[in-house]
Amino acid sequence: MFRMRRFLPLVAVLLGVAILGVPTQAQAAFQMTLADSDGNSITVNDNNLPLGTDPDLASQLGRIVFNGSIGAFDIQISVGTSNAPGTPSLAQLTINNTSISSAGFIGNKTVTLTLRDTGFFSPLGSNLALESQVSTTQLPANSNVTYRSFVNATPGTLLSLNTVGGTRISDTVSIGSSPFTLTSVTTFTVHGQGAGTELTVQTTGLTAVAVPVPAGMLLGLTGIPCAGLGFWVRRRNKA
Repeated sequence: MFRMRRFLPLVAVLLGVAILGVPTQAQAAFQMTLADSDGNSITVNDNNLPLGTDPDLASQLGRIVFNGSIGAFDIQISVGTSNAPGTPSLAQLTINNTSISSAGFIGNKTVTLTLRDTGFFSPLGSNLALESQVSTTQLPANSNVTYRSFVNATPGTLLSLNTVGGTRISDTVSIGSSPFTLTSVTTFTVHGQGAGTELTVQTTGLTAVAVPVPAGMLLGLTGIPCAGLGFWVRRRNKA
């Protein structure tokens, strides 16, 4: 008994170290943030760990569903997905089925939707393709949607649409270590036409880091349809 008492302080120290070494849920790896030009902000964490200011309506890990309002806008449904930790050939975020509406206002208002996941481990290497694409199926007159992808803090090319359709870009990036972060930022600048004039914006976006593949294969790999992209491709082929 005397010998055991001698070791009790050491046991307590070791237990303390073990507890400190256990990962905590202090910060969600995958989250969606919405902010508007009036200073309102909403954060939704994947599977509500930790609980955000608004609940994630999806029970699956790697999928965030938000349905609510921010400022002058109602978000009918916005779905974000992540395949973190990624695969040897593809890491991706999608923000799809986003429909933002308003009962009407005067002037311009913006809503910024940020999707971020810090838990990607692959692919790694040089000369990877950072693929970005955005499409709109409904956009009020004199309004605009921009979309930008980020790997860690490095931005890709800014995409912009002021009409229904789609656009995409591929930037070359190098990722030397993991985990790395993928972020997509969609900014909706909506031109109001007065109170009582309902406005709706509908968009889909994709951010992906991929081992280069033949053109046109990425959408097939992701399995995520990008509404309006076919329209854009047809216009480009006619040009």
